[in-house]
Amino acid sequence: MVAGIILGMGLPTTAAYIVMASLLVPALMKLGIPTIAAHMFAFYYAIISCITPPVALAVYAGAGLAGSNMWKTGFTAVRIGAPGFIIPFMFAYSPSLLFIGSPTMVLESVITAVVGVVMLAGGMIGWLFRETNLMERVMLLSGAILLIKPGLYTDLIGIGLLAVIILSQRLRSSPEPDPSHP
Repeated sequence: MVAGIILGMGLPTTAAYIVMASLLVPALMKLGIPTIAAHMFAFYYAIISCITPPVALAVYAGAGLAGSNMWKTGFTAVRIGAPGFIIPFMFAYSPSLLFIGSPTMVLESVITAVVGVVMLAGGMIGWLFRETNLMERVMLLSGAILLIKPGLYTDLIGIGLLAVIILSQRLRSSPEPDPSHP
C-alpha cells in the first residue's frame, strides 16, 4: 500500500497505474494474490494517490477551485476516502469480491464487505443511526477491520460488534426536540 501511494505521488491515474502494474503487481503475485486481485489492488492505489497528502494532485486542484485550505481539504478527502484504502485489501484477502469462486462465497464476501465499509464509514465520520460516542467509534473501526479478513470467526465478531452498537444506540435516550426549530 505504502509503495503504491509513493509510486503514484504526483502522477495522473493512468501513469500511476502503469508504474504500479510493472513494479507492484509482480510482487503481489509472488505473495500468492491472484492476478486480477493484484491489478485491482494497484489500480485502487493509483487512484487513491491523487487524494493522499502531501502531493494530492486532485485535492490541490479541487481546493484551488473551491478557494479552500489545501491541507484541510486533503485531510477531509482522506477521511471520506478511507474505505478506498481498505477495499484493495479486501480484494487481496478475498478474491471472491471479484467474482472468483462459488456464488455462495461471492455473496458472503459482498455482504461482509458492504457491512465492513458501512462500519468503517460510521467509525470515521462518527455517525451510525445517531452520533457515536468514542467507544462506539472504536468498536465500529475494529469491526470493519475484522470484516476485511475473510473467515467465519472474524466475520461473526465483526457482526457481533455491529449488533452491540445498534443495541447501544437504540437504548440510548434520544434528545428532546428543540421547540424553537420546527
